[in-house]
Amino acid sequence: MDNQIKARKVIQNNQEFLLGVFRYSQFKNFTKYTERLITGYAEVDDEDRAFEELSQVSPVYNPQIQRKTNSAKIERIADFLITDPTAMFPTNIVLAIPKQVIDNQVLDQEGNMVLTLNRIVKEELEKSEGIVFLTIVDGQHRIKGLERAIERLQKALADPRQETDKVRNQAILNRLMNLELVVTFFIDPILEYQAMIFSIINKTQTKVPENLVFSLFGLTLEDTPQKTALEVILALNGLEKSPFFKRVKLVGGNYQRGVDIPLSQATMVKSVLYNICHNQREAEIERNKKRGALSNNPYNLPFRPYYAQDNDRMIIRIMYTFFKAVRDSFIGPGPVFYWDIGSTQEVNVLQTNVGYQALMKVLKYLLPVIPEADRDKKEIYMRYLSAVKNINWLDNGQEKRYPFTSKSINILYDDIRRELEIP
Repeated sequence: MDNQIKARKVIQNNQEFLLGVFRYSQFKNFTKYTERLITGYAEVDDEDRAFEELSQVSPVYNPQIQRKTNSAKIERIADFLITDPTAMFPTNIVLAIPKQVIDNQVLDQEGNMVLTLNRIVKEELEKSEGIVFLTIVDGQHRIKGLERAIERLQKALADPRQETDKVRNQAILNRLMNLELVVTFFIDPILEYQAMIFSIINKTQTKVPENLVFSLFGLTLEDTPQKTALEVILALNGLEKSPFFKRVKLVGGNYQRGVDIPLSQATMVKSVLYNICHNQREAEIERNKKRGALSNNPYNLPFRPYYAQDNDRMIIRIMYTFFKAVRDSFIGPGPVFYWDIGSTQEVNVLQTNVGYQALMKVLKYLLPVIPEADRDKKEIYMRYLSAVKNINWLDNGQEKRYPFTSKSINILYDDIRRELEIP
C-alpha cells in the first residue's frame, strides 16, 4: 500500500527510531524536498475534523534547521545519477513523521512496525504547493538531486529532438524510480531534537581528503580521465631523470620526518585532469564515457585530444620536457638552479604548489603556438622561457611579491606571460 511504512524498530542509548528500505517510487508517496519545516498546526477541537482541515490551515514553519539547497551540488548529484550506472546513496535519509498523520501503528508477526499514514499525506504531495508533512531532517540534497535527475529525464523523453536517446533515458528513469533508499524515521521529534540529529550527522562527518580520492581512482579497472591524470603524475614522480622525481607527496608514501616533499598529489592530479575535462562537474560526467567521446574540445583544453586519442604518453612527454626546460632556464649565480630543492637557503616560489600551478598556466598559454611535432622538445620551451629574465625567484624584497598563497598563482603567471615573446 502506498500509504504504509514498514520498518524495523531500532533502539540506541534508549532512543528509538525506525529503519526501512524503500524504492524511490514508494518513497515519493511519503515526502519530497521542501525548504520549509513544520513546527506546529492550528489547533482543532474536534479531532475527527482535524485531518479534513489540515490541508486548509497555515502551518507554522521554522527555516533555521532545513537549510536551502546548493543548486550546483544538486546538479552534480543529478549528473552522477544519470551518467554513472553504479550511482548509489548508501547512507540514510532521515525523516520526521508528525504523529498527527499516523492513522494506525501496529507490530506485525515479523517484528516490523507498520505505520498507516493518513491519505492527506499523499494528497498534499501531489499539489504543487501542498504541505509536506514528513520532512527531511538529513538528506535533502540527495533527494532534491534525485528529483532533479528524474525531472531532466522526463523532460528529455518528452523532447522529440532527443528521440534517439529515448530507450536509454527510459532505462535510466526506470532505474532511478526503483533505486532503493535506506530511510530512518523519527516519530514526532521535537524541533530541538531534529536540530540535534542534523547537527550530529553533519558536524561529525570527516571530509575525504582529495589526495585519497584521486588515489582511489588508481585502483579501479575503469579507463577514466581521473585515472589517467593520476598515472601521469605517478610516472613523472617515478622517473629518475624527471624534473618531478620524488617531488610529489603521494598518499601512503613512507617519508622520513623532516624531509620536504613540496608538491601535493591532489594539486598535480587536478592540474592534469582539468586540462582534459573542463571542471569537476564535467570530469564526473566524462569518467563514464569512452575516450573517443571526448574528441570534441570546446574549451581548447591542451591534454584533451591526447586523452581522446589514447595517447597519455604524450601528456607525460609534454610535462616532462616543459618542466625540464623550466629547470634549465631559471638559473642564478653559482650557478643556482632555482627549481632544485635545497638550491636556496629558503624555499622559493618556483619549488612550491603555487609556482607549479602558475607554470601549468604558462604551459597552457604556450602550447597553442607550438607545432604539434615540437611539443615534446625541451629546446623549444627554453627558447620562449629565455625571455623571462626579471622574475625575482628568491622573492627577498621587503614586501613579498609571491607569498605562498593562491593569489600568487595569477600574479606569477601574469609576470611570466608579460615577458614571453609570443608572436
